[in-house]
Amino acid sequence: MNMWASVLVFTSLVVSGCLGTPPSSLRLVSILYRHGDRAPTEIYPKDNNQEDKWPNGIGRLTNMGKQEQYELGQYVKARYDGFISTSHYDQNEISIESSSMPRCLDSAYTHLAGLFPPQGDQIWKDDLLWQPIPVQTRPMEEDNKLALRKPCPRYEELFKKMEQKPHFQEEQKRNKKFYDMVRENTGITNKKWTQFVHVADTLICERIHNMTWNDWAYADGVFEKLNNIRLSFFDLFVNTSAMARLQGGPLLKEMLENMQAATKTEKPMPKFYMYSAHDTTVAALLKALHAKERNQLIIYRALVMVELHETNSEFEVKIFYRNDTSADPYPLTPEGCSQPCTLSKLIEITKDTVPKDWDKECKAKFDGSRELPPASWIAFGIAIAFIISSVVICIVWRLRFSNRREKSYSSLPA
Repeated sequence: MNMWASVLVFTSLVVSGCLGTPPSSLRLVSILYRHGDRAPTEIYPKDNNQEDKWPNGIGRLTNMGKQEQYELGQYVKARYDGFISTSHYDQNEISIESSSMPRCLDSAYTHLAGLFPPQGDQIWKDDLLWQPIPVQTRPMEEDNKLALRKPCPRYEELFKKMEQKPHFQEEQKRNKKFYDMVRENTGITNKKWTQFVHVADTLICERIHNMTWNDWAYADGVFEKLNNIRLSFFDLFVNTSAMARLQGGPLLKEMLENMQAATKTEKPMPKFYMYSAHDTTVAALLKALHAKERNQLIIYRALVMVELHETNSEFEVKIFYRNDTSADPYPLTPEGCSQPCTLSKLIEITKDTVPKDWDKECKAKFDGSRELPPASWIAFGIAIAFIISSVVICIVWRLRFSNRREKSYSSLPA
């Protein structure tokens, strides 16, 4: 065994000793984590720190982010060692899926490097303790589960409806001078308030990497106000169960279906499901679960663990959230459930956030709040019929008039 292999084994043993052995009741695990540290997704025009300051590329995982995910993989390895074969990657035990955003794919691969360093016959190069492990993904425009980028007109209506609420509109008016100041100093021309979420994100990324901000950003209270605007976005993002149903519902539905399948023994299936995604994905899943987290901040590598246990022939679900790497994960209890929550109870209380037919439910409603009543459809049909009849009558009349004119013209001398 070479030096790096010895270090990895020692680290794993130390962490395993701290976390203990998974309980024998554990039957299935689904984990969702946010990607690691990344470069900002947008840079405002007047920023002193332009793209050349981010060697891996805009929005891409940084070296710090790679290290974070590698360490998270080691944590997961230690926590579930004995439940899954962490000493030897078994493709039949684990399913891995990622948002197709490069930072999430990179996070998945570095996470897996920490979770499944090759050992024994899986070592294919002595000085490279890494092995290729497949990660499934789907095109961004088709992903309603992890990237949350598949078009959903109904969700857009609900979000706009939240923006139109009086208290939000009043807040926008109060912020007008602040918005104007930020636009002037950043060079942003986009009029949407959500653009300031990107400005706050950029400042956060620059601060993490000890970069110097433009002078305006150091003014008293500026960063705090921008960050509050960023947090208000998450307030609106999945503010209601209807919004959570369309954003977090597809992933929760898959998790519940996998847990239901695991209660039966008809066919073999993975017992560990891993999802690499975004802070919005984490927020949407927690809202769909009706699980209140302690704070709104979702750190890089935030980790949600949904465990299925069998105790005395009854299946129970335990949810844990690790949103602070300096502390142990804490349990989350869905509203309406005790801890632990039985699988049947969890299915019952999340009926309002699990879509039956996502594509159908995503169709826009005409008035933004409810579908047209039957009487409106009848009136609409009558109007269309009237228009078609009028067009037909007009065509017939013009044809007759044209024939008469041709007859009169034929009587004239050539």
